Amino acid sequence: MIVFGPHDVLGAWLCQRIQYVPTPNLRCLANVDESGKIVGVVGFDNWNGASCQMHVAGEGNWVTREFLRCTFDYAFNTAKLNVVIGAVPSGNKRALKFDKHIGFEEVASIEGGHPDGSLVILSLRREDCRYLEKDNGKQIHARAA
Repeated sequence: MIVFGPHDVLGAWLCQRIQYVPTPNLRCLANVDESGKIVGVVGFDNWNGASCQMHVAGEGNWVTREFLRCTFDYAFNTAKLNVVIGAVPSGNKRALKFDKHIGFEEVASIEGGHPDGSLVILSLRREDCRYLEKDNGKQIHARAA
């Protein structure tokens, strides 16, 4: 089951796992199993009106297409963002591979920006997101060729 909030509970779960100190504006979506256990959380923070930073943590196989659709629907349609930003340590190869697989692009790398090495900056623009709902059989984000 996918839930939006309570942000304090979901945020605490997320932040403990990724060692992140949130702002009061952190907003979270979670994937919760049948017993009510949180298995994954996506948090959005550091909002500026056009973009925000996305933070992710999960256990096991918690990411589904439905969860990705809800995540990016919230970011691009509800919050009306132009771009979602991620910052991933270069040592976290699994996260980098996954982020690129779902459509994020590497836009910068800050050498020595993380205790694990570089800090890789990724972005996903609304028009490049393939998880948004379809409108009349066409992806609503599709660019004109």
